[in-house]
Amino acid sequence: MSIPVPDHIVAQPATAENFARFGTVYDLLGDSDPQVIWTKGDGWTDGFTATPLISGSGHLGMTRGGAAPWDCAQMERHHKTEEALFCAGEPVVLAVAPASDATAPRRHEIEAFVISPGQVVVMKRGVWHDACRGAANPTPYFWMAMCGLEVSPWVSVEDGPLTVRVEATDGQST
Repeated sequence: MSIPVPDHIVAQPATAENFARFGTVYDLLGDSDPQVIWTKGDGWTDGFTATPLISGSGHLGMTRGGAAPWDCAQMERHHKTEEALFCAGEPVVLAVAPASDATAPRRHEIEAFVISPGQVVVMKRGVWHDACRGAANPTPYFWMAMCGLEVSPWVSVEDGPLTVRVEATDGQST
């Protein structure tokens, strides 16, 4: 029995609270994230994570993503590594579904989050995820994970694709 789901979802800004079941959000632009160590000098400020970003020796990569809106049709997951995602310059949108024993991500469980410049999200092991897309334009983004530990096949979303949109500043979604 399939659970009814709207034909689209609107991405929400990533926060520590709303992303907690999928992983961790760090804010490296503010100065109040307790997970970040802050330093200041003459004309500069610095923030870095108080603990290593991911467990293990991560590889740094860059993906060039299209733009929202898009149809989230396939996802992958990594059981042996966390994955950190961060912007190269413009906001990106991440679609995720909870880690599970299922062989495919479930359409009705997909959520989407806008990652803003200065934020880092670290997905827990096993979280289903699509490639990020730019919130407004095709946008590259960085990722960090331990590569070569497993094959992570892309799997079709159960019950078909789900359109992911971003709400524009005027309240309209794209």
